[in-house]
Amino acid sequence: MAPHADDDVLGCGGLLAQLAASGAAVRVLFLTDSSGGSEVTENGDNYAKRRRHEAAQSLAVLGVADIEFLDLPDGELEQYISIASGAIERELIEYRPDLLLSVSPLEVTRDHQAAFTALHRTLSQLRGDGELDPVAADLRILLYEINHPGYPDVLVDVSSEIPALTEAIKKHASQLELHNYLKAAIGIRRYRTLSLPTGVTAAEGFRDLRASDFVTHGVAGMIRGLGGCPAVHLLTEGPRVSVVVRTFDRPELLREALGSLAVGRYRNVQVVLVNDGGDSPEVPDDFPFEVTRIDLPENRGRAAAANAGVAAATGDYVTFLDDDDLAESEHLSTLTGLVSAEDVRVAYTDAAVGIYVMDPELGWRQVERRLPYSRNFDADLLLFDNYIPFNTLMIDRRLFDEVGRFDEELPFFEDWEMLIRLSRVTSFQHLGQVTCEYRHFRGGGRHVFGERPAEELSDFFVTKGHVIERYRHLHTSELLASVIGRLRSEAVVTSEESVGVRKELSGLREAQTALDAAYTQADAERAALRVERDRLAEERDRLVATLEGHPDHDRQTLDLYRQRDQLREQVMEHEDHLRRTYAEIERLNALIQDMQGTRAWRMHKTVEKLRGRT
Repeated sequence: MAPHADDDVLGCGGLLAQLAASGAAVRVLFLTDSSGGSEVTENGDNYAKRRRHEAAQSLAVLGVADIEFLDLPDGELEQYISIASGAIERELIEYRPDLLLSVSPLEVTRDHQAAFTALHRTLSQLRGDGELDPVAADLRILLYEINHPGYPDVLVDVSSEIPALTEAIKKHASQLELHNYLKAAIGIRRYRTLSLPTGVTAAEGFRDLRASDFVTHGVAGMIRGLGGCPAVHLLTEGPRVSVVVRTFDRPELLREALGSLAVGRYRNVQVVLVNDGGDSPEVPDDFPFEVTRIDLPENRGRAAAANAGVAAATGDYVTFLDDDDLAESEHLSTLTGLVSAEDVRVAYTDAAVGIYVMDPELGWRQVERRLPYSRNFDADLLLFDNYIPFNTLMIDRRLFDEVGRFDEELPFFEDWEMLIRLSRVTSFQHLGQVTCEYRHFRGGGRHVFGERPAEELSDFFVTKGHVIERYRHLHTSELLASVIGRLRSEAVVTSEESVGVRKELSGLREAQTALDAAYTQADAERAALRVERDRLAEERDRLVATLEGHPDHDRQTLDLYRQRDQLREQVMEHEDHLRRTYAEIERLNALIQDMQGTRAWRMHKTVEKLRGRT
């Protein structure tokens, strides 16, 4: 996937040549018409035709003939994100690739950044039940670099492809008239070899991702994770939003939560900071939002802190962000966009769950990120279980006057109980997009709910039972049958998928067994080959010494030369066999890694965790 008709060869031409030479089916999708954008051209249509011709010639040099042009306006791709995203989705569904090459979002060109945003739009909405989901489950995404060096975790040796790549880049004569792209493209490939063996003279750098990375991160979060600094376009107009932040003696986490709000796009914000009986928290001097501070004299619990925050809120809408949670840059702007629709009074997005462990040197470090909840609004199911993380919501402040305050007698589940009351008054609008993070700290005692709350909280089911019992009068036979039917259908689908998981897991175990056997055999053969190689080397040295005492025309000399050559061939055969053995080991290792990256393996790991295994 390339924004313009030259980005493909400039960013990943060497790898494209390797893939084509290996027999892989390679297809290139150009998003724009490459008509010049802001460049001054005499005739945009003719310029675009010239570049299309150059692109075809260039890719032909690399062995690629399957090309598609989406023909969106050059230089204006950010205005056509939805169209580009739809096209990417259609391409993925139709051609079902194993590997997708995309431009990095760290690029300085706006079209390049927009291309990544379009890809994010496509993959971020995967929720397991769409046509694209089975295609993307095992899809590997490599981000390439062109005009801004990235932070690659994959380097591909393209030393042998440099002649063909040079010829391919030269086909883009119209672009070489503007800049010395050839020198730059070859230069960055030389630069990437600095950490590689001296025999490698050129390498292409990539960042290795999976579709799940797009599902659990927003665009800005991904850019930060890739080492960049996302551009934030501030939105100063729109409804007033009050963000209630509850905190209790967790200054470091509070600092991070407030920091995530501070870099947000949406600026018409009031932050209501509720200190639930702890030490008075500090707020950075350069914090960009109005802060209303509430210091409760003693710790009164989650519900009381929420009530105090809502009472002090002056915004048109209220959201919640506890001190151990984080907001993405687009969190508030996305939610305000949702509630701007007619008759929408409650809206919610998705929250990724981040699992953190304490690193003695680095502090709290994220070791896992997943998306356990992403369900469209279902008022009936909400009566029995909460599937909406509270930090994903934006609520019309006037609704609290209609439904009342949070129940302060509940030690937790006060948010779920409030959602049930709200659901009796209005429907909720849901957008399947991650805009915030719900954090768990293993062994840190930092959250009312751990990873396994039913096991860790003695009153978990008792409190949950209280909430369910409170609305028992709504549990009609028809409602119960409907909820059970939906859950049963989901369970059947999960069961069917688990069959596939078990089959793939069996294949993974077989591959692991074969890998272990290959290692054992390789170690034994390597030891034997070393002994044989040493013996042959000694024999070769003896023959050489013997030859030095005979004239060149002597028949014995010729026989000895033949023996020496035969011995050399034997040594080479042994060394070649050893290389093949280790190549097989590498192949099996790659197979193991690929299978561990599959959706089946991830589901297996999830099942294992649910069973309490390590």
